[in-house]
Parts: sequence; C-alpha cells; structure tokens
Amino acid sequence: MHHSDYKKIHYFNEIEIAQMIKHYRFTKEDAQALVAVQVLAEDNIPLLLSGFYEFIFSFEHATTFINNEVLIEKHKEGIKAWFLALFSGKYDEHYFHDLSIISETHVKVGLPSHYVNTAFSYVRQFLVKLLLETKNLNALSAMHKIIDINLDILSLTYKEEKKQKLLKDIVLIKRVVNAKTVIPYIQPIVNNKDEKVVKYECLMRLQDPITGEIHSIYPYLHTAKTILLYEDLMHLMIEKCFDIFNANNATFSINLSYEDIVSSSFYKHLHKKIKAFSNPERIIFEILETDSIMDFNIVLAFIIEMRKLGCRIAIDDFGSGYSNIENILKFKPDFIKIDGSLIKDLDHSKESFHIVKNVINIAKDMHAETIAEYVHNQEVYDIVKGLDIDYLQGYYLEKPFPITELIDTMR
Repeated sequence: MHHSDYKKIHYFNEIEIAQMIKHYRFTKEDAQALVAVQVLAEDNIPLLLSGFYEFIFSFEHATTFINNEVLIEKHKEGIKAWFLALFSGKYDEHYFHDLSIISETHVKVGLPSHYVNTAFSYVRQFLVKLLLETKNLNALSAMHKIIDINLDILSLTYKEEKKQKLLKDIVLIKRVVNAKTVIPYIQPIVNNKDEKVVKYECLMRLQDPITGEIHSIYPYLHTAKTILLYEDLMHLMIEKCFDIFNANNATFSINLSYEDIVSSSFYKHLHKKIKAFSNPERIIFEILETDSIMDFNIVLAFIIEMRKLGCRIAIDDFGSGYSNIENILKFKPDFIKIDGSLIKDLDHSKESFHIVKNVINIAKDMHAETIAEYVHNQEVYDIVKGLDIDYLQGYYLEKPFPITELIDTMR
C-alpha cells in the first residue's frame, strides 16, 4: 500500500522507539527469550486462531467489522503475522511502522477501542497458559512487556483521533465566542386542544463563522465547560433571545443548567436583561430535573428571585428519575415537561404510559401545566392527544428552526 494512504500514521524514529523500549524496561534478554519460544508460538497458531475467533464472535456487533469469509481469512492472516512478529526478536522502525498501520486501519473501519483491548486480553491469557504449561517461565515477563508495548501503539491512533477532535472542538467554540455566532433555534410548543402555537423553546446552535455550518451545542457542552467558555456562550444566547423576543409578543423558554444558576456573574447578566425586558411574564426558564443539582436551596432561591421579576418556571425531563421528586415539588413549577424518553415510547411501552399518567396527576395536584416533548410520530401523537396533557412539542409537529425565520414571519 502506498505511503500516502496513511497520512495520519505516526512514524516512529529510533529515538522514540528507544524511549518506549526503555519505558517498558524491555531488554535484549527479553527479545532473546521471545525468540526462544518462536517455534512453540508458531506450532500453536491453529489453536490460538480457533479460540480467538470463537471468543471475538461471542461479542455483539463483532460481525459488523468482520462480516464475510473473505474478510475473515484476510483478518486471520493479519492476526497470524502480527502474532508471529511478537516473537521475531526484531523490534525496530519497521516493526513499529507495521503496528501503526494496523492501528490506523482499526480506526478507518470504525473498530471500537474496547474490541482491541478485548483481543489483547484473550491473546495474553492464551500465552500465559501456553508458557506455564510448557514451563517456559523465562518468556513470561518478556511476553507481558511486548504485549503492553503493542497495546500502547495500537491505542495510539485512537488517542490521536480523540486529541484531534478535542482540538477541533476547542477551535470551533473559540471561533463562535469571538465571532458571536451563537444562533438560537426555536421549536414551537402547541396547545393540545387547538394545536395553535403558544410558545417557543429556544435551543442553542453554534455556527462556524468560517464554514457557516450549524452545530448543536450538546456534543460541545463538556468541552465548553472545561475550557471555561460555556458561560460566554450562554451570555450570547441570552442576549440574542431576549433582544429578538423583546421585539414581539411571543412567549419563549430558555434552558438553564445548575452551573448557570450557581454562577453569580451569569445571574447578574440575566437579572440585567430581565429588568430591561418589556414583559417578563413571557419568559420561562426550563430547569432540568437531574442528579447534578447539588444544592436545592440555591435553585429554590433562584426560582423565588425569578418569580419576583415576573418570570415563570418549568421543570424539564420530569419523570426521568424520582430520586429528587420531593425537592422538585418544592419548586412549585408553572410547567412540567414530561421526559422525552417516556413520551417517545408511549406507542409500545405500557410502563411509560402508566408513568406519564402518574406525572399528569402529580402536575394537576401541583396546579402545574404539562408539556409532552418528543412527539415524534403519528402513533405517539394519537396517544398524547387522548391524554389530559396541556401542550405538545416534537418533530412530528414541527422541527426546530432558526429564530430569524420567526422574525421574517412577523414583518
């Protein structure tokens, strides 16, 4: 295969190889000990391969990556060559280059890293048993070292891919913050009785200022929080949503996390924007029912302050877990959004149906209105229409769209 086909491959030089071998304390004596059992390893290849594939194919989805006789035979030849090379005694640039090619191939075909780890675990156990039974104890330590070196190299491309993705994510987030290209999308919430739009949920999207590509915030949330740019994104989101909705009469909701609520700087920014808003009763804050709420008293104090300013409160994903229900009830929410995982399963899960009915009853006792999110098909739609739910939301009714489209319709 031409070298240009492997642009991502890490080519190891002599210094890097020497450092790795030194790190694992792999000595000339270790290499000699492996060469001494090379014939033994070769004689046992049929036994290794039969057990190896029986073991690998016992795992779900393994056939996704090795799914026909031609691929199996090709894979067997590759495993055989790799296995024999363990005992070659030659651990030079060529050896490490071949390992890098194997690693890159695994990533290209989408082989999960845990399959690699599982395969190594089987080979290691096979060799331990073989060396103990044949009393080749001198080769045991050397075998563990070369397996560990191999595992390190074969995991390298996965690590590089992960690192490259992280760098790309960081660059995108910084670009968005600097260019202020947070784009609010909105999804209508309709009245269950007449299906008229009564409010909109605001959803954060990131627009790459260079390519114009739109991304959901969710895959970037953890990274944004890690590099301390999440609050900058939320500031931009609040700015744009408040400015746009201040120019019309629509009601809208914005999702807030526990991190938002406990941040004093974010609270000051939010408080300032609410005070300048024409009608705060049109603002709804959706707070996620989650175990990440560390201090319910802080959240309760925030809710009390928001209500003083005229805003309303919704509890999002209600029903996803009942561990906090007693504390959640203290919030006395205006709206309860029933967890989407329950709604989407209504057409085939009796358990979800019963939980949803219980949530509706709880909401009524709290004098809170209910919203069914994730109404995604005709079957679920028909069921929620028949339930005593106040509002509906989901792709079956309408997908999220840029907030600018709402502006265009109101001109």
